[in-house]
Amino acid sequence: MSWLIIKSYSLSLVQPVFWVVVLIVYLQYRRIASMEIEILGSVQYPIRERVLDSIFFGLLGGLVGSFIMVFLGITMDQFGLAYVWPLAILLMLINPRYLCFSYAGGIVSLISLIFGYPEINVAGLMALVGVLHLMESLLIWLDGHRDRIPIFIERKDGSVVGGFNLQRFWPIPILMLVLYTGPVLNGGTVPTPDWWPLIRMPGVTESSVFIILNGIAALGYGDIVLTETPEKRSKSSALRLLGFSIILIVLSLFAANSTIMKYVAALFAPIGHESLILYGRYIEDKGKPLYVPPDKGMRVLEVKKDGPADRMGLRPGDVILNINGREVNSESNVKDVMYEMPAYIWVDVIDTDGVRKTYKYSDYKNGIQQLGILFVPKNTSPGFIVSEAPSILERLYKNIRDRWGRH
Repeated sequence: MSWLIIKSYSLSLVQPVFWVVVLIVYLQYRRIASMEIEILGSVQYPIRERVLDSIFFGLLGGLVGSFIMVFLGITMDQFGLAYVWPLAILLMLINPRYLCFSYAGGIVSLISLIFGYPEINVAGLMALVGVLHLMESLLIWLDGHRDRIPIFIERKDGSVVGGFNLQRFWPIPILMLVLYTGPVLNGGTVPTPDWWPLIRMPGVTESSVFIILNGIAALGYGDIVLTETPEKRSKSSALRLLGFSIILIVLSLFAANSTIMKYVAALFAPIGHESLILYGRYIEDKGKPLYVPPDKGMRVLEVKKDGPADRMGLRPGDVILNINGREVNSESNVKDVMYEMPAYIWVDVIDTDGVRKTYKYSDYKNGIQQLGILFVPKNTSPGFIVSEAPSILERLYKNIRDRWGRH
């Protein structure tokens, strides 16, 4: 069975749809790169490197998800996703974050349960949503903190704080089981245990035959981090999402033989997912922001890749107290030290855990012209402040209102 899964999974790489999704991922990273150039003056990671990393982690996550789908016997039908995709796109017009199968899948399942149409395998659809989010949690844990974009954002109290916009995208091939109703097959089948599949569609018997189909999806992770480092935030987000996905998969298993549990799973998918988002926002709104100006020294918001600060080991959130023994309390103080182009520097720092450290760096051949640091501004307003992007419908409404207002 394992070899059959791997062999079937490898066929995903020759599907044109997979490479269309890769192209979409590339376009997203190109947009991120243009933002980095505007903010940092350079690109942290080449677009090609980002896309290759996303393909690697996407294939890894998809393979794990495919094993779960097949070994648990999560069975789909050919109609469920046909209703979910259009609704997901429609919900995206209300808010971009609603482009998620948790919302569309839950709504479609509830409509099917209440009205009897469309006829779909609710348990199978909810299990698929759970497995997709399980894969997403794995990818966020391994890869979610990368491609961070430093930002400044205005909080509800009017204060402006620094932070990061985390954005990662992955092309995901995934194997799905579909009940085969065609001509009798002679050979080429793999026997399965009596308990399999765990989630059965109506009409499935011990003699039923299933085929494995390749599906292609895209997963994305977006988050705003103000109160902790990107690494810590991605880990905590991944753990919460993992808990959500496990609960949804377990509910789906019970829903295979219980109408009441079908309702429970269909309700939990959108409500549970929305609760995760609201809880994350609550943490950011109520938590103590990390990237604010300190009373003494200058706080690091971001370091440029392979720059002197990065090579020394400086990280976001660190507070620089002294450079070569000279106190720094403004960017102009830092520029005064670097104006001399020293060949050797030592930097006294307090890290995010409150530990005082000293970092050293030397360049005797060329001298050190800059540290490669984006600081949290002190006593000045940042040059850029971001806010949550409005939905397509909100932008359309604003354009119509502005046009009518001019007449």
